[in-house]
Amino acid sequence: MEDTVMEKINDLKGNKGKYHKEALRAWHNIHHRVLNCPSYTNVLICEEWYTYSNFYKWFSNNYVAGWDIDKDIKGGNEYSPSNCLFVPKEVNLLFRNVDTRYDKGVVRNGEGFQAQITIDRKNEKLGTYQTIEQAHAAYEVARTERLKKLSLQYPSLSNII
Repeated sequence: MEDTVMEKINDLKGNKGKYHKEALRAWHNIHHRVLNCPSYTNVLICEEWYTYSNFYKWFSNNYVAGWDIDKDIKGGNEYSPSNCLFVPKEVNLLFRNVDTRYDKGVVRNGEGFQAQITIDRKNEKLGTYQTIEQAHAAYEVARTERLKKLSLQYPSLSNII
């Protein structure tokens, strides 16, 4: 059985709604990532979001300027109205799925396994551990603390993060 590639349909060409530029850019970016990025191999886009007007309606009702569309927080591997929400970039980064050789938040250094977390675009080293599991546990503690702080900073997200 062949995989069928759905085609995007921009049924709002020439339309200049309130968030048209932002929504169109996000719509194109989502489709580009799913079609072209190796780390998105198992990610889908719901059928209704192949039609721009459907995506635009969701986008217009949920858009927060400067925030990212996230599909991971609600546990989805599909871009869809039920899985997606807008979150600040710093929250989004804590939920992204990254292909790494080791567990999330862990890199190897000359002494063992280093735990690290990115906060305010800066990589913070959390210590070096003998095992991947120990380093990952340190990362998870730091991540949990960071999410607590962010939920205070963004009260509208406190029930989500």
